[in-house]
Amino acid sequence: MKSISRRSFVKAAGITALSVLGTGALTACSGNANPSSSAASASSATTADEAFMSAGKGEHLVVGRRGKLFKIAPTVIAENMGFFAEEGCDVEFQQVELAEGFASLAANNLDMMLMGTVQSLEYIAKGTPLYIIGGTVLNGTEILAGPSWEGTLEGPESFKGLNISYFRAETGQVAFRSWLKDQGLDIDGGDVTFTPIDSEQAQIEAMLKGECDLSLVNNAFGYINRERGIKVAGLVKDFTGDYPCCRQNASDDAYHNKFLSLVDFETALLRGYKVFRQQPDVAIPMLAEYSGQEPDYIKAALYGTDDYEAAMQLLPDPCRDATLAFYESLKDVDQLDASAPSADEYVVDTVYSRALTSLMEREPEDEFWKDLESIYKKQNVH
Repeated sequence: MKSISRRSFVKAAGITALSVLGTGALTACSGNANPSSSAASASSATTADEAFMSAGKGEHLVVGRRGKLFKIAPTVIAENMGFFAEEGCDVEFQQVELAEGFASLAANNLDMMLMGTVQSLEYIAKGTPLYIIGGTVLNGTEILAGPSWEGTLEGPESFKGLNISYFRAETGQVAFRSWLKDQGLDIDGGDVTFTPIDSEQAQIEAMLKGECDLSLVNNAFGYINRERGIKVAGLVKDFTGDYPCCRQNASDDAYHNKFLSLVDFETALLRGYKVFRQQPDVAIPMLAEYSGQEPDYIKAALYGTDDYEAAMQLLPDPCRDATLAFYESLKDVDQLDASAPSADEYVVDTVYSRALTSLMEREPEDEFWKDLESIYKKQNVH
């Protein structure tokens, strides 16, 4: 068993590294890239001189997006601003649910899914060749408490004797339970009791009824339930360090037969991400129109407010090291069999690094791309 400690998560991930993008409004994871690029310092099991990485230009991409969730903001912005067309990327977006989307991805009937981490790693563990090629979200789980909560969460001892609810698909619960286990606590009822609940809203209701002490809930549930007396007692990342949440997932067919089209997609996405970071006044109205949500809620959920810290941070970087560490933490909390094969060849940074390289070559003086390169070098060392 490989435990994931706070130290190793911080080393593997890095919202601390996001602070280099200081011009953005957001507060704060492989294979070699083109050998001519300074972004090519990190490497994975796949080498950049493989033939398929020079092919697949101009292919039609079918990309799954779940519902109207605005956490895929860079693609929404890129679509609205015409970046995909400008990059020569022929993309078709489809609204799909996670189970349906990953089944289609595994069958090569869908080229990409912009949501999900646990799902893709579960498929990989069972021998299905899906590829994690980039990031969507880093972190994202709040630790919520009810109206009567007066405690302070300062370390692992703070959680002893508590009943904590969690939603199985929430990535932060994996990182958090693994962290507590690494700190020497019995997370199966000896020191801490964890209770799975089928939905996040049901977790809120259970907490209000006093059926659990704390709940591990997705970003912004604390914000929208404040008037009911729900409190944000902490964020999972405060204890575990940074961990990957939703990833950009590609099918085996897309990765090997549409590689350069994936690079064009990522290039457009990165341009959308730059607008997201640097121009929230442009981004928020687009996201409000896309999602049907109120602009104030979108601002709080993605950028935070004076009195509310957003738990999730958008970051397209693959965060290869943190994602592979997260795969081991899934084994650590028994959500994957300990004998599951290595995910090393399926968590790749080749698409991302090629896209970032192309933007750096176009705009060599732009500090935004240099800052992303700095993050990339720290997050894709493995």
